[in-house]
Amino acid sequence: MKPYKTIGILGGMGPEATAELYLRIIRIFQKEYGAKYDDDFPEIIIVSVPIPDVVENPSEEKIVQEMLVSGVKKLERAGASFVVIPCNTVNFFFREIERAVSIPVLSILTEVANEIRKMEVKTVGLLGTEMTINKNIYNQSMPEISLISSTIEEQKRITKIIINVLAGKKKALDKNFLLGLIDNLKELGAEKVILGCTELPLLLKRSNDLVDTIDILAQATVRKATIMGGK
Repeated sequence: MKPYKTIGILGGMGPEATAELYLRIIRIFQKEYGAKYDDDFPEIIIVSVPIPDVVENPSEEKIVQEMLVSGVKKLERAGASFVVIPCNTVNFFFREIERAVSIPVLSILTEVANEIRKMEVKTVGLLGTEMTINKNIYNQSMPEISLISSTIEEQKRITKIIINVLAGKKKALDKNFLLGLIDNLKELGAEKVILGCTELPLLLKRSNDLVDTIDILAQATVRKATIMGGK
């Protein structure tokens, strides 16, 4: 067993995005750390939390917060050294989640903002859930960056697409709509476009124009797990 930290994943938002994060973490260990045998990989604990819908009906904020806090406490009790959450939207509750435990909690928003700053861009497009857009959680994470988001009508379609992906329906029509939307955002001045919902990278291939939030969180998770010296 390598001396890696124990990774805690607070998932279920959605379940397939959680599985994708797990897989990408494994792939990084295989490719960058030469992991081959079972004991070459870190211990990973996943708590999948079936929170009320925050995509179409983000009205149960108190219940969502309570469930997230309960989930992160379970991970701490189970022995996680730190926690990651493969969901952009619920980072609206990040402070409450972080305060509930004594172990570190990585913020996908902070990690994405750090990567955006390294790109030295000034204007970025953002695709995400209505709650992510309306709560301005990305604006708060990188206030110096100009963010361009979709129109109200486009946002309604994005919401339907996210629901389709959550249901395992990856439609070519949905993919083409998103690609057209990305082109529109670039025409409006976006130098990069953030896939600010972890369901969206499940539908779109990686490209230089897109900021894949699952991939950024996976890389940050591996860095945290491989840095030794306390929790």
